[in-house]
Amino acid sequence: MTNLNSFIQEYGLNAFKKLAYYQTSKYDFSCVLDSCELDSAIHQGKYEFLAAYGAEKVFRNLEELEKTEQDNDWVFGIIGYDLKNKFEKLSSQNPDIIKTPEVTFFVPEIVLSIDKNKIATLLKGELAQTFWVNKRKLKPFKINPEKNPITKDTYIKNINQIQDLIKQGEVYELNYCIPHTSDYLEFSPIDFQLSLIDKSPVPMAAYFSANSLHLCGASMERYLAKNKNVLLSQPIKGTIRKGETLEEDQALISELVNSEKDRAENVMIVDLVRNDLNKICQTATVKVTELFEIYSYLQVHQMISTIEGKLKPNTTFTDILKATFPMGSMTGAPKISAMKYIDRLESFKRGWYSGSIGYIDPNGDFDFNVVIRSLLCDKNRKTLNYCAGGAITIDSIPEKEWDEIQVKTKAITEVLNN
Repeated sequence: MTNLNSFIQEYGLNAFKKLAYYQTSKYDFSCVLDSCELDSAIHQGKYEFLAAYGAEKVFRNLEELEKTEQDNDWVFGIIGYDLKNKFEKLSSQNPDIIKTPEVTFFVPEIVLSIDKNKIATLLKGELAQTFWVNKRKLKPFKINPEKNPITKDTYIKNINQIQDLIKQGEVYELNYCIPHTSDYLEFSPIDFQLSLIDKSPVPMAAYFSANSLHLCGASMERYLAKNKNVLLSQPIKGTIRKGETLEEDQALISELVNSEKDRAENVMIVDLVRNDLNKICQTATVKVTELFEIYSYLQVHQMISTIEGKLKPNTTFTDILKATFPMGSMTGAPKISAMKYIDRLESFKRGWYSGSIGYIDPNGDFDFNVVIRSLLCDKNRKTLNYCAGGAITIDSIPEKEWDEIQVKTKAITEVLNN
């Protein structure tokens, strides 16, 4: 077999990553986690790149997953937003756009890693010789027009309803999202993923496939990571576009830094995350280590805060999920009230969107993102869906919130229409 690192030295890291992405097409279950060589504080994970192929075991619920926690093996998986209904007295009566399981985890046959020094290692299993062969021919995507799009007028009407709820004291902040759904004639999830992260490289990119379902994502947000007994969460609240010139870019960063509305959104979610972590962390260990930090990407600037705490002994993965999931940045505050109104105001089940993708390593450490800036493909139905939204507060200006959605979906729409 060709030596992994000899290939990287000769052809480059991106060429190697492409082979790793294309390898997913040979398996019913696969997962690729990619930090896109962004060496920033937001990516405090252990790996530059992780790829998992094949499924020795598949788990569709947390009870099955818990039984394997003592097996000291790798597990990769995705958690859907509607798992909230298992943790709280909540329900979702809205229709699925694309039906997804609430939980899908798998023990992979093969695990491939690239560390922060760009050294590749085969952590589990063996790669077939065909790994090094890529004869794929790129085909242009053929996407039909969006079905039943949410109009700007409908969106603004719902924002006004949310602000009425805030005035009534029902919520302080609510994350409201809208879907974008199309059928297609020609589409390749892997080619889309590669084009998406080329256009929008981010530190928590993730690709996940389970039979006919393919999630392609360019997320920059970490839901939760565990390193030994330390838990770390990095919620995003506050988004502004990139400028056309250096001067405009600096002005936009300054606007985001000084935005009272964005700082208010951010601090509400920081307080919510602190409250969630306090349920499972040792007394007086939960701390905000970054507040209102600005991180810049090719498409946007983001306001990100970092909260961490020391986990109580004998706390299981399910215990952690029950205390913290869904992530506050995708619900609002108070969390339970916000989730109730989300189901009333939104016209669809979120499914995997605003859920989480990640891994659990043989030592029980883990790292999970937030499923945002992501597109879901159902190959059986030839349907695509991606969603976007934002946190609505009393200070939100509906027209600006609408504009923010266009910024958040810009990379996906450009790749689809390219």
